[in-house]
Amino acid sequence: MLDKIPNPVSGFELEEIDGEILLYSPSATRSVYLNSTASLIWRLCDGRNTVGQIIDILSQAYPDAEEDMERDVSQSIEQFMENGAISLDRPS
Repeated sequence: MLDKIPNPVSGFELEEIDGEILLYSPSATRSVYLNSTASLIWRLCDGRNTVGQIIDILSQAYPDAEEDMERDVSQSIEQFMENGAISLDRPS
């Protein structure tokens, strides 16, 4: 999974409502609650960064959380995939 690129599926938007962060798809009438870490991960799923690069970026930004970063990123990406918000592609 580390070498794959998470690509956002069109139609999903990140919204903050009453202090809660939601990943929302109006067409699918679906929303997913995100914690602050998951919202950062979503923002890095831009179709350019590999999963490994996302882990590296966040590990450098949050060195105290580096030990858990691979697990946290993997779990968030799996949640996005389960909700149809991203696809995982191999780099071209």
